[in-house]
Amino acid sequence: MSSYLKLSKDQKEHALALHKESIVIDSSIVAVIDYVAENMWLNDVLKGGLTASNLTVCMQRSFSEALAQLIEHNHWAAKNKDRVLVVKKAADIETAKKEGKHGVIYGPQDSMFLERNVDFLDIAHEHGLRAMQLTYNWLNEVGAGCRERKDPGLSVFGTKVVERMNKLGILIDLSHTGDQTCWDAINQSKDPVSFTHSIPRKSAPETPGGYAEWANRSTSLWGDFVAYSKQRGKPDDMMKACAEKGGVIGVTPFFVKKAGKSTLTDDIMDQLDVLVDVVGVDNVGFGSDLEFPNSVTRAAFIWKNPQRIDVDYFTPMDKSWGYGWMENMPNFTMGLVARGYSDQEIKKILGLNFVKLFKRVWG
Repeated sequence: MSSYLKLSKDQKEHALALHKESIVIDSSIVAVIDYVAENMWLNDVLKGGLTASNLTVCMQRSFSEALAQLIEHNHWAAKNKDRVLVVKKAADIETAKKEGKHGVIYGPQDSMFLERNVDFLDIAHEHGLRAMQLTYNWLNEVGAGCRERKDPGLSVFGTKVVERMNKLGILIDLSHTGDQTCWDAINQSKDPVSFTHSIPRKSAPETPGGYAEWANRSTSLWGDFVAYSKQRGKPDDMMKACAEKGGVIGVTPFFVKKAGKSTLTDDIMDQLDVLVDVVGVDNVGFGSDLEFPNSVTRAAFIWKNPQRIDVDYFTPMDKSWGYGWMENMPNFTMGLVARGYSDQEIKKILGLNFVKLFKRVWG
């Protein structure tokens, strides 16, 4: 397989120019709004040429707390309107690109904050919510997450949530959702659905490496890494069903780093190639699954303890990716060029596929 590190000078310049002119979307990221680090995050994504990001918000257990967070994000966006645009329709992403701003999409990774009240979706939608995972890893009132031992599928309340999301125009995200609940949602939804940050189950790495290895240290899941990577991955028939419905799968770097010396960019490309082979180039995107607060914590630790750089944090050769900085997103485009994708295919993968999906769901 061709590595982005072996691109010629002309190929690299072409990739960087292509990245600069493209709409680039990160379909899942955990950002931060604390009146200090958010400027670091915003500078980071703008430097990386990202046009828009799907932000993880509303992960609280109560609706009042989730709503307060949406309002806080909207206040922050208003104060930074010269660089930030809250995305409520697909055209807003195109506007953000033209104006050199970063579009923020509000997309919770769990529906627990609804408190079994489907009408709360209407209020959240009014405040900007445009995507939502039905479940995170565990069972909730809607259905089962991918880590549960048994998955009963969508609950009665879950079917009402899917119906209301279709009515309002909220993208159904199934990235962490259990298999049966996924199948129920795919079959019931009138709109396309998405796996915003996932990988093919059949090609999930069998040994831990990179960020996922580091993350598992804190929860003593070393022996569980392979199981979790497979649970988070999706089987071929499910990804095909998503694609046939018009959905998009965002390949995520979280699990793809192989153990040993390799670049994260090349390992991402290996997974993306498999995904394209399964669902076609028109149904593939990128979702970093980056937790930016951890990036700041890691950077602070390494700054104070540089000798621990490869002891406490397993890093790939292109180390900045390993620390979670999206300024290195052009590496992704260089990887696509190295793998032989055409310019138009690259533009689709970088963002146009998700824009097309958003247009169908949001209008």
